[in-house]
Amino acid sequence: MLKSLVRSMSVAANRSVDGPMAQAIKAKMYKCFPRMTHFAIFNDSYKHAGHHGVADAQNKIESHFRLEIVSDEFLGIPLPQRHRMVYQLLQEEMSSVGGGVHALQLTTRTVAEQQRRSEKT
Repeated sequence: MLKSLVRSMSVAANRSVDGPMAQAIKAKMYKCFPRMTHFAIFNDSYKHAGHHGVADAQNKIESHFRLEIVSDEFLGIPLPQRHRMVYQLLQEEMSSVGGGVHALQLTTRTVAEQQRRSEKT
């Protein structure tokens, strides 16, 4: 009973990962990182709803995202360069004047790095 109730509850728009911006991000990630073994996207816009500057922004619903990407495409690439790769890939989504992604938090790991992290926990 509880499971069906939870499934039937709708997610607030500013937490949803089904909106057009989230879908565009997902599509680019899957296309550009074909060897990805893990991908997760979180819409953290709701955490920033009352912050200064958000009240006047056009995009209040899909403005803050957090991504977790595990792929061996990151092998031998330092963390800052990994992040630059993702930022460059999402340049269009981040630069949409007034309606783009305001903040993007990234976790980028290789498969081995993810395995080592999992073993520690």
